Amino acid sequence: MKKPLLFICGALTVGLLISCHSTAKSSHVAVLTPSAITSIDDPELQRRIFLAFAKAYPEKISDVEFLNNDWTMLVNGVRFYCAAGRFLPEELREQWKEYLPYDFYVYPWVGTDRQRQAAFDNPVYSIGSSFLFDALYASPAEDDSWELQEKYSFLGVKMLIHSHIKPLLNRVSDRIRAAAQTDSSINDWIAELRTSPPAFGWNWRNIAGTNRRSNHSYGTAIDLLPRDLKGRKTYWQWDTGDITNIEIYYIPPEAVIRAFEEHGFVWGGSWDLIDTMHFEYRPEILLLNNFVIEHLNR
Repeated sequence: MKKPLLFICGALTVGLLISCHSTAKSSHVAVLTPSAITSIDDPELQRRIFLAFAKAYPEKISDVEFLNNDWTMLVNGVRFYCAAGRFLPEELREQWKEYLPYDFYVYPWVGTDRQRQAAFDNPVYSIGSSFLFDALYASPAEDDSWELQEKYSFLGVKMLIHSHIKPLLNRVSDRIRAAAQTDSSINDWIAELRTSPPAFGWNWRNIAGTNRRSNHSYGTAIDLLPRDLKGRKTYWQWDTGDITNIEIYYIPPEAVIRAFEEHGFVWGGSWDLIDTMHFEYRPEILLLNNFVIEHLNR
């Protein structure tokens, strides 16, 4: 279950004022653009981000401490510093100006069609360095990442995934199957999904337009789509024309999206740059937006 909350982030794909509505009230916060970021100066924001990482990956991240005038954490035994939002190992922290900050974005994205079109016309990606996630998933190189992948069948669709997310995807699929018992639209979605060729899971590559690795490089992102989209859109870069209207996209049932989110996966259809086939494991993003993640809430 989610409780949406807007938080100030290091960067957002559209640098505009936006509102986020909770069940009780709305808040209005100025979100800094990437060009305005040279450092994240608020120690409380830094602390929240580091604690979110520690909660999101308890078996991988520990020892959140304020050391040498900066927030730090151990990531699989390696000390990482905030380094003005660059999240760098100790030996690189003084070179922080050579790197761009991470994007701790509002999820789900809230904005107008005009703001979404502005994002499409001038896309800004999350382009922090790869050092943090390389350490998190023990994958500094392609061969290292490949060794950690497992063959997997998600609702009958074959893919390669990181061993870390296998038990989580098992829980997601169990939740989807349970929901399908009372919702025929989910059964229809599963049947359509099974027409897919082997799905995109692990794929060692950078995010398009950046020098930062995609979560597909770690096997922590999956793309789910049928063989025939029947004229529907799914990824913002694949089509032209009116691409801001979410209703013309291939969209999984709400219960499917919710099952992923409750287990730590964000959905690309809730980004400003729409990618409705895409799910990736980013529990720290969900925690910072005040979602409740089942396996982290026990």
